[in-house]
Amino acid sequence: MMMDRVDAAVQNNIAWCGTVCDTHGIAQAAHSHVWGVLSKAPAFYPDIISSSRNATTADVQAFAGRRDILSIKDSYANLDLSPFGFDILLEAEWIYRDSISVSRPARASWRLIATEKDLMSWTHANGLQDVIKADLLKQTAVKLFMHEEEGEISGFIANLAAGVVGISNVFTTNHANEGLWLDIASIVSAEFPGVPMVGYERAGDLSAALLSGFTSIGSLRVWVKSS
Repeated sequence: MMMDRVDAAVQNNIAWCGTVCDTHGIAQAAHSHVWGVLSKAPAFYPDIISSSRNATTADVQAFAGRRDILSIKDSYANLDLSPFGFDILLEAEWIYRDSISVSRPARASWRLIATEKDLMSWTHANGLQDVIKADLLKQTAVKLFMHEEEGEISGFIANLAAGVVGISNVFTTNHANEGLWLDIASIVSAEFPGVPMVGYERAGDLSAALLSGFTSIGSLRVWVKSS
């Protein structure tokens, strides 16, 4: 049976988190309705992700065991983890867009990152030097893109998994970059023809994505251990 759009977005995101963890040498496991790492996740990544809308707090607790879990991605925004010492860090929306016919070419100054030198520029621009590793450049299902113009840098990552392309780590050093999400749709549709796009965003980034043709398909939350 074909996955619905939110399920596909969730499974794509889990695959992406797993790929990042692989580059850090971090072991992972999947239990009933839950995926997670077996040690500590990289910075900005969750220790546990609910992988099904049927996940319960008992599933999360069973996976965590006696380990010190710091962050949990509640993929369907349907878990109450406050009784277990967690606070909501952020709430966001899953987004979706069908592949498009590329009638609007992206600006020519966009390029696919293929060298460690370019990757260093990309990670320094968005503060992910210790998170995004060069091993990702060897992944055929993962592509990193960068745009440079007049000292401003923009970028994003696209990963193919679960029948969709996940868009993540979208950033720009130019807060007025109106065409960023339009460029993303064009680039991804050219690189992965006919494959739908998913991701999640919030606040101004969500507004920009929605104005560029993405649609909101569901909510998620990230919980962190109370300080």
